[in-house]
Amino acid sequence: MKNRLFQGEYVSSDRLLYTPSEFAKSNLFYLQEIGNLKAQKTHTSKRQNLSSFLFFYVKSGSGFLDYQGREYEIKQGDCVFIDCHNPYSHRTSENLWSLEWIHFNGNVVLPIYLKYIERGGQPVFHPDNPDELQKIFDKLGSIAHSADYIRDIRINEVLSSLLTFIMSFSWNPDIIPTDSNAKIFFGLREYLDSHYPEKITLDNLADKFLINKYALSRGFKEQFGTSIINYLLSVRITHAKQLLRFTSDSIEEIGNQCGITPLYYFSRIFKQIEGISPMEYRLQWK
Repeated sequence: MKNRLFQGEYVSSDRLLYTPSEFAKSNLFYLQEIGNLKAQKTHTSKRQNLSSFLFFYVKSGSGFLDYQGREYEIKQGDCVFIDCHNPYSHRTSENLWSLEWIHFNGNVVLPIYLKYIERGGQPVFHPDNPDELQKIFDKLGSIAHSADYIRDIRINEVLSSLLTFIMSFSWNPDIIPTDSNAKIFFGLREYLDSHYPEKITLDNLADKFLINKYALSRGFKEQFGTSIINYLLSVRITHAKQLLRFTSDSIEEIGNQCGITPLYYFSRIFKQIEGISPMEYRLQWK
């Protein structure tokens, strides 16, 4: 690890370059750099091809982000979340900004980032409560500066909470679709999420969404990486597990409520997906 206090013509910054363990790089969310800066003059920072994800928020002032062919205005209280493999640049306005930032990574950060984008998450968003974010940064900085022998585990925990915070701003359904076909598949997924207890067939779905069932199946898999049937089963089994844990309903009743009947078929499908029978799943939570 290395601390650096930098006072230059353009910025005054305090940063920590963090070296995670090999274990952390292979198994955890891990920190690469954390810091803060106060701009002294207007300037532009450009980067590309970094094996990193960048998150920062504007404590005061304002500026601009250029990312994936668009310019975003960034104001006090705004947050930025981007994939640094892509080219990007950010610059302060005449209203010189101060920032807090982290660079971080991990084997599953990219899938989380892609899920963020899939749900309509934007490179720039504005949280209503910056206090929660400041607590995350303070805690992360404190752990990174410490000599705690399990600090990589603790950093993983805090980065997980940061990603949870970020994902809470990802749902922007008006932004998600870029064409009429995308609207169909997102609408179909929402329909499955809410109508899973009902009898659902591809023919019914094709009639409802006015698209050939083969095109519907192919497009859904291209959009979400799984088939309609597998997605529906996943939703049904997830609800079944909730009922098994938190109600006293019979196994047969739960199968009926989740749209998987008769009982023998529900038990077989449940075991196929979870590796144990519905009764065994219920007993292990008693």
